[in-house]
Amino acid sequence: MKNKVINAATCDVREAAEESFAGFDSVTINAATLITGARAKELMNKYPVTLNVAAVIEVPEDQDITVKSINGKGEIGPDADGTGVFLMVNGKLTIADGSLEAVKSYYRIMVNGKILMPKSYQGQFSNITANGATEYYPDGAFFLRRDTEVDDLFVMRAANTLYYCSGTLFFLDTALNTENLLEKGLRFTGRKIVVAESLLTKLVSQFDEEAEIIRVPDGTKHIDDDLELKPKTIKRYGTKLFVSGDVSIQDAEALSALEYLYADGDVSIRKDLEDAFEEIESVYDELKVVDPDMGYISDRPMLKVGPSVLKKYPAGVRIEDCAKVTLSEDLSPEDIMEKLHISDCALVICSKEQEEAVNMIAEDVAMVKVSGQGEEETEDEKGMVGGILGDFFGKLKDTQVINAAEYKM
Repeated sequence: MKNKVINAATCDVREAAEESFAGFDSVTINAATLITGARAKELMNKYPVTLNVAAVIEVPEDQDITVKSINGKGEIGPDADGTGVFLMVNGKLTIADGSLEAVKSYYRIMVNGKILMPKSYQGQFSNITANGATEYYPDGAFFLRRDTEVDDLFVMRAANTLYYCSGTLFFLDTALNTENLLEKGLRFTGRKIVVAESLLTKLVSQFDEEAEIIRVPDGTKHIDDDLELKPKTIKRYGTKLFVSGDVSIQDAEALSALEYLYADGDVSIRKDLEDAFEEIESVYDELKVVDPDMGYISDRPMLKVGPSVLKKYPAGVRIEDCAKVTLSEDLSPEDIMEKLHISDCALVICSKEQEEAVNMIAEDVAMVKVSGQGEEETEDEKGMVGGILGDFFGKLKDTQVINAAEYKM
């Protein structure tokens, strides 16, 4: 039995020859977008073709249309010429101010991701299809990088009056020359604007009313990354923190010095420090309490768990985000039920006696397999651990596999 499998973000079958389908018992196309025409559709109907696609785009055969793909970030400016171009963007497309006619010149634009365009362009394009969010920015705005902190140097160099940030703007320097900023007529908009308390009343009139404004205490410092709070963190940044990421708190000394915390993510904290943390002014998405007597193992390709592992941690062991977890046969079902928690793992190997207990404590586990049940299960396990679709299909006999970001038949 001869098969063909195509895995691609974009698959163009408009010029496919009959030989691309003939001679195969099955042809499977897995793609985000399939580009086809009348002739190709007729050809595929003659053969055993299975389509697993998010979108099918039919391009007229009597038009000379060029398909152009961008994987990542794309931009259309005022000088772009899209005549006869079908533009596909897998990522983010930014439409610059003044590009209305340039965008309309394209035959079609499909975006699998996010579109950013001026507010006045809303509802102006019949040739754009978006599988994702569309965000609008004020006409004439100057783009800033995703997270920007405004200080005196920024104000001195500012040559525009309106600034747009798709991420977060920070006004944390309480020594900022606000008079100079106001005299230059600088205005700002963004998804979030973080402002030191003493600056808010002076600057609020310069912020777009649609932006989310977050007031923080004077002296707050920004950390643009995940953070494990330690005494050296306090020494470097101070006692008031705004963290663009997750925060882990395991150090009592560092916690005792902390006065304010805003985490644009989750906070995980040692169980015995939870009461002290509740006394601190804080904002976060989710609080995760970590028991110091509980083991935590994550992000392992392969892991074997036996009684010796459980003995180290009286409160049990949590296993997360591992590819393959093998349980030693001398782990009793009672030990598994009382001391083991497995979540977000691809494959768990256990004995027949352990299977029921594993099914009780496993959460979001793709496959639970009983060991010693033959070669077929071993191949399945390898496929689960591999995790790559091409590798999995490659194990199937007489199967031609094509993996590509873009594929033209």
